[in-house]
Amino acid sequence: MPVNPPAAETVDDRTNRPLEEGRKLVFLLHAYTSSPAKLEPLRKEISRLWPDAEIVVPDLPLSTFSVADPNIIAATLARRIDEQFTSGHYTSIVLVGHSVGALLARKIYVIACGERERAPFEPGVRRALAANHGLFEGFAWHKSIERLVLLAAMNRGWRVSHHISLTRAPLWAVGTLIGQAIDLLTGRRPLILQVRRGAQFITNLRVQWIVLRNAQRQEGIPGPLTIQLLGSRDDMVAPDDNVDLVSGSHFVYLDVPNSTHANVIDVGDRDHGEGRLEVIRAALTESTDVLARLAVLPSDDHLVSPELDVTHVAFVIHGIRDAGYWTHKIARRVRRFGEARNERWATETSSYGYFPMAPFLSPIGRRAKVEWMMDQYAESLAKYPNATFHYIGHSNGTYLLAKALQLYPGCRFGRVVFAGSVVRRRYDWTSAVTSGQVESVLNFVATADWVVAFFPRLFEFFPVQDLGSAGHLGFITRSGTLPQAIVENRRVRGRHDAGIREPLWDDIARYVLDRRVPPGAAAHPSWFVRLLGGFPPVVWLFIVAVLCVIWWLISQATPDGFVEGFACALYIVAIVGVLRSV
Repeated sequence: MPVNPPAAETVDDRTNRPLEEGRKLVFLLHAYTSSPAKLEPLRKEISRLWPDAEIVVPDLPLSTFSVADPNIIAATLARRIDEQFTSGHYTSIVLVGHSVGALLARKIYVIACGERERAPFEPGVRRALAANHGLFEGFAWHKSIERLVLLAAMNRGWRVSHHISLTRAPLWAVGTLIGQAIDLLTGRRPLILQVRRGAQFITNLRVQWIVLRNAQRQEGIPGPLTIQLLGSRDDMVAPDDNVDLVSGSHFVYLDVPNSTHANVIDVGDRDHGEGRLEVIRAALTESTDVLARLAVLPSDDHLVSPELDVTHVAFVIHGIRDAGYWTHKIARRVRRFGEARNERWATETSSYGYFPMAPFLSPIGRRAKVEWMMDQYAESLAKYPNATFHYIGHSNGTYLLAKALQLYPGCRFGRVVFAGSVVRRRYDWTSAVTSGQVESVLNFVATADWVVAFFPRLFEFFPVQDLGSAGHLGFITRSGTLPQAIVENRRVRGRHDAGIREPLWDDIARYVLDRRVPPGAAAHPSWFVRLLGGFPPVVWLFIVAVLCVIWWLISQATPDGFVEGFACALYIVAIVGVLRSV
């Protein structure tokens, strides 16, 4: 929202000319694998539109193999704007971004407005801003941001989907695998994976944007006009990912005719450049009323309408080898108990699908489910802005929350229930509690959870993965004392699903509602599971030995080389099939 214009006698220190009223500072941000040169035709048109504007087109580290952190890029740009705005004579700021550049424009605005307790900034942002203590209060010039113009913004991130052409989809799939391999081997995540749907940068930005806009709405602050331009035939990003009906519910959406994701900025095109330029001019100059008449609803779905009377939301998330039907039943108990207390509760029981053991043992597979869960979190945050969130998770569902708390600073839950947990025993609950990300945790420890004892438990002996046996042995700390907010029910009789069986549904619901801890059972741990769980490599060695014996028997029973090879191939296929369905 522009501040008052400077007095007429004010002069530009750089040109010694009187500064005209309404001088703008425009930052034009290019796309992934693009460059400032690609934006030169658009820069010239903006210069004709506003002759006295200062137009900055920075060269951003967005090359194909970039591993730059988009959070640090945005924070660095915010500091650059701060230096330029305070040293010059500007009355307003306009941020224009294309594709990934549009995401950076939104992040710059979030940073400029300052940090919110419910949606803190990432460590990289805080380091770049030298925000060492307390919440970063923002930059004064955020009130001078007049509007954001987003061209083909991938607001929910990108993904390989049926909207992508058949020639591009395989290349993107292979590129994704290469990027994930680079991440695993080097610990440096390629930038393109950081803007994928559900990724840290994308979801943190959505959460921060939602929290910021909700706060501005309550304070009566309108914020800048945000206009998103959509290519009429975007061949790279699916419509649901281009348009964020959750955090972008207040955007003005405009269609750009005869345009793809890449050429929506090509205003110099002989055939269609003028049509694109006409829409961009409108986005830059027209009033809210005019833009409202030009706006389109870019999806068959409706914009999210906040339900302000919902005070609590319970996530109920299933685990591996589970279709999650029980989640709805526990959710109904929670809502019913809430209604009895005259409270409005909502529940989130979406399923990420059947997740067998083999993909679960892959860090890439688990990371994808974490990103899925945080995408649901952002949706719920927009829909229930006044609610406190709570969490009930089983097996991989426990991992999703534990990992999300580490990766997403804005992830906030009140009361948490874990059953069949595959989280490491030494998980840092102290940081999660003291930072306000979690209020309390109830962890059910089963008497005979051989799934956790034999498989995730192995990775506490060989820490190549962040899995563990909290559902089998419970949580521990170096000091030996758990935070008071972490409570364990250690003698739940049964196997991996013991903590989510029907007799415990009421106990789970009551804990989520009012932190009422259920009494411990009188069952004793299984000596067999305890024995083998004490050193799970024995179990794995036994499995490998059995597979080797079967292989040897096949080779002895099929002396013919071709038959032996064919039989061995079938054997491998069978093993893979078992692993994918277990």
